Amino acid sequence: MKKFVYVILCAFLVAACNIGELEFDNLEVTPIKGPDVFPLGTSKYVMRDLLGKQTGDSLNFQEDSTSLLTLLYHDTITYNAQDDFVQIGDITQSGTATAPASPAGTARTVPFNQTFTLEYNPQGDEELDSVFYATGDLTLVTTSTLPGTLNYTYTIDNTTNINSGNPVILSGTIANGGNDTQTQSLVNHKTNLTSNDNTFTVDLNATVNLAATDALLGTEEISFALTYGNQTFNLIYGKFGQDTVQVGNQSIDLDFFSQSNRSGITFGNPSISFDFRNSFGLPVGVDFSGVSGLDGNGATIIRLAGDIVNNRPIIAGSDVNSPGPNTPGETAQSIIEINRANSNIVALLGSAPSTLQFGVTGFSNPSSQGALNYVQPTSQIQAFVTMEVPFEIQLENLQETGSFGLGDGLDLSDVDSVFIRIVTENQLPFNGTVSLEVQNEDSVSLIPVLDTTDPLYDEAQVARFTDIPIIKAPLININGIVTDPSGFTHDIYLTKEEVRLLGDASHVIITMTLNTPVSQTSREIYVKILANYSLELTVGVGAQFNIDL
Repeated sequence: MKKFVYVILCAFLVAACNIGELEFDNLEVTPIKGPDVFPLGTSKYVMRDLLGKQTGDSLNFQEDSTSLLTLLYHDTITYNAQDDFVQIGDITQSGTATAPASPAGTARTVPFNQTFTLEYNPQGDEELDSVFYATGDLTLVTTSTLPGTLNYTYTIDNTTNINSGNPVILSGTIANGGNDTQTQSLVNHKTNLTSNDNTFTVDLNATVNLAATDALLGTEEISFALTYGNQTFNLIYGKFGQDTVQVGNQSIDLDFFSQSNRSGITFGNPSISFDFRNSFGLPVGVDFSGVSGLDGNGATIIRLAGDIVNNRPIIAGSDVNSPGPNTPGETAQSIIEINRANSNIVALLGSAPSTLQFGVTGFSNPSSQGALNYVQPTSQIQAFVTMEVPFEIQLENLQETGSFGLGDGLDLSDVDSVFIRIVTENQLPFNGTVSLEVQNEDSVSLIPVLDTTDPLYDEAQVARFTDIPIIKAPLININGIVTDPSGFTHDIYLTKEEVRLLGDASHVIITMTLNTPVSQTSREIYVKILANYSLELTVGVGAQFNIDL
């Protein structure tokens, strides 16, 4: 009869395992060695496959020739807001010349001349040296209160034709008082300005032809309004001073962290490289204090800190002698790297952020506000960003959780004794523990009883199923590479009450907790994770029979 029960039990256990409900990734049914042990299932974690499921559009993994995994992120930041450094709108300046007194008596021509100093001010406090126009119009409106015929000429020595070098000259005639308008295109022209005060000069040369009856009382005037309007520029030179600009404010969705609970990973040698290409004719100091890790709700977990923040690096500016009115200036390259030597990036990534925020602020002319600068329409700062995180890591209580179903439970009441067997084969360079919970369909733990207020709660029972040290780090050579996997087997014998509770069970929860061995943590040793490393975990139920053969 017992032989018959044994055969029926074998069939029952295979059916009751409900293998189709296993929820571990890559789960496959593999028999456990031993004549009295029946498989519930095997879960094999291969690093290449496991990590590949945690990446998204922004992150990817790369393997080198040794299969060492590296987490990579690439992005491009472009800043081209020329108006942040200098902005010039329409400029209107005016002046008035008073005619000399000349009594009536004979027909005559009265000359008078005057030089005006006018301002060409940008919208900020920049000191301009010269501006080269792409488009624009120079408009001169002259108003006269003089009798007779006024002939006038304005010479604007500071605004010249780029090719000929000739100044702009505007001339006109006004009879017996009134207005006159003259215009000049600014295309292919430039304006040179006096240092420190953004001024230029206009020379007025005028004559008035008077009849014998015309008299000048000395109160008659010529007034003008000179407007530089609709201007755009091919090139602006000047001392632009110091401005604060937002060079970049991108963010990375760190799928590797956000798609799974990744707290507990410390990366040994992460870096973020910024390859800056600057075609502005000015240097820019970079403030990285806005680089921060955010949690899933957008709250700041930790900000970047260290020498890279305290001592702002400088993006070199383009050579001020390199551009022409119609020729872009040269591009200066500066490579700036954030790493563990100059920042707290190890701690920042170790905080398991869901998002990495790149708030990069710039300060123009950080060393000398009196330096000569230039901007062009093509000027920009472009940064090619590369985040590189080699998988040389330490783990502290990193957890992975899985489950498998038991169908309608396991009725093993006729079996003499029952045990749960856990077998591990580990290539990962970490120690670890395994905890089991046998739960009912309401996800209440039947084995062990975890509710401390339950009369059945027993610390000894909890200890048998919790933090079982069955995952052992294999041997690692001097290069940090695993040579041979380690394998361990552990049996948990069930009491009769626990066997009975299996009949009410719905599923089993398995939690693995991984840690870097203490000997390596204390020496800050970071182990290398290769793509083909794997951890295999097999769970089964064993039964002992007292069969009289």
